[in-house]
Amino acid sequence: MPASRAVFVHTVPPLVAVFDRLAAAMLPGVQVMHILDEPLLEHVRQQGRLDESDIQRLVTHVQEATTIGASAVLVTCSTVSPAVDAVRQQATIPVLKIDEAMIGEAVRLGVHIGVIATNRTTLAPTQRLLQDAAIRAGRTIATELVLVEGALPALLAGDGATHDHLVRAAIAATAPQVDVVVLAQASMARVLDDELAPSLAGGGAKANKTPVLASPHLALRELAALLAVA
Repeated sequence: MPASRAVFVHTVPPLVAVFDRLAAAMLPGVQVMHILDEPLLEHVRQQGRLDESDIQRLVTHVQEATTIGASAVLVTCSTVSPAVDAVRQQATIPVLKIDEAMIGEAVRLGVHIGVIATNRTTLAPTQRLLQDAAIRAGRTIATELVLVEGALPALLAGDGATHDHLVRAAIAATAPQVDVVVLAQASMARVLDDELAPSLAGGGAKANKTPVLASPHLALRELAALLAVA
């Protein structure tokens, strides 16, 4: 019998395998289950913003997780992260944002922060989260927003090599201009491989001495602490 159960809510299919692999290493003894809701992200793209129906969709997913005895839910989509605050008000178990730990680390590390995304609808929410975190920390920051055109469609079409090449090029161009680089989507963490290798515990790497942060490792470290996983 597993010590606890965690449910991950995804909006892009490749993340199921990514989080299975990471959870096996970082959440020993925890049973992991997934909810894949591609229409949720597509609705936000079409609307250009989150609305009440998106929040209720997430509420339903959390309720489903609660019903099966989950100890916590991790929402892995940065685009819908802003909806998690409202979802938490109705939840009886912890609901984590994929990028919350990463955002806090970015604000701690620098005042000029590069935000790289492959999905346009992720940029503004990430920028708002950074500004909110900076206000709470009593800091003033500036953000450099970078959209990597063509990378996400390539990944969703199974062309990971093109996705990775485009994202790495964006990192190389952005890193010299900022104090820290944030990869705004969990799906982008795959580029932190042998060349920019993160530790499982750290969730970061360096490009020309500029820290590069990705959310999955940092979020799972937070989840492991919440579940008291040794």
